[in-house]
Amino acid sequence: MDTKQALENLRQFLITHDLPKTDFALFGVHCPYCGKSDRIRELEPPEDLNDKIDPENIKTYTTLWKLFNSSKTGLGVCKFCLNPLELILEENRARTLYR
Repeated sequence: MDTKQALENLRQFLITHDLPKTDFALFGVHCPYCGKSDRIRELEPPEDLNDKIDPENIKTYTTLWKLFNSSKTGLGVCKFCLNPLELILEENRARTLYR
């Protein structure tokens, strides 16, 4: 699977499973797609969702999580435009996952 397809799979997974489950906005972090700064949410790591999503779907999420998450950044989503994002929390910013 190429990166663009994997990114679309992640986006669809987030929409289908209404992720993140924790509704906590990261204010001041701007979406690189739509520019909103009050709609960015950090995604939970797969192990935090074991009791909220069935095991087969957790495997899918874990695969996508590992593909896009690096040790220096996190993953998030803009709940306005529904695009997955790379979060650089120490710099209080987000950027696109597909470059």
